[in-house]
Amino acid sequence: MAKVKDRAKPSIPPVAPGTYSAICVGSIDIGEQLVKYKDKSNYSNQVAFIFELVGEYIEVDGKQEPRTLSRKFTFSKSEKSGLRKFVESWQGKKFSNEEFGEFDTNDMVGKEAMIGVVLNDTGEYANIDTIMGLPKGMSAGKPQSELIRFDIDPWDQAAFDALPEFAQSWVMNSTNYQKQHAPETTVAVTPPASSAAQEECPI
Repeated sequence: MAKVKDRAKPSIPPVAPGTYSAICVGSIDIGEQLVKYKDKSNYSNQVAFIFELVGEYIEVDGKQEPRTLSRKFTFSKSEKSGLRKFVESWQGKKFSNEEFGEFDTNDMVGKEAMIGVVLNDTGEYANIDTIMGLPKGMSAGKPQSELIRFDIDPWDQAAFDALPEFAQSWVMNSTNYQKQHAPETTVAVTPPASSAAQEECPI
């Protein structure tokens, strides 16, 4: 019996919950995304940070690859925004509204961090819950993953093609991508000819 719930499980087991030293290896502007929260939904511009977990590996196609985790945020400079709280905790400093308005997420690529990982309710997915800087005197070393800095505007096809497939799928879900790649040709629609057998409506 092939039940959907059994076949739809992730193919790669989640990393164990706990605290990990990590390196940010990607800042990806994934464009305007549909965000659903409780009974509301709206579109907002989002960014995804990708972290390589130091010393953690997973076998993919017979090759040992470094484990990575990502977390998405809405671009917002509000003091209560998830992005601002995340970056302030990571950097160990408070930003003024003006300072955070000038903050460039691409500048975080290559930066070290200590992240707290938790599992979701079903235990199938690992999520980044907390972040802070590494303890003084501690180093995460050099990342093995290629560093990624991607901006959706202006569009750069070569940069998009270089993204991992999972990151490409994020970008492809954006309204930016869909507008950029909408068909340019106009499809002419010819109305059907009236049928001779059609009865006239009495006046």
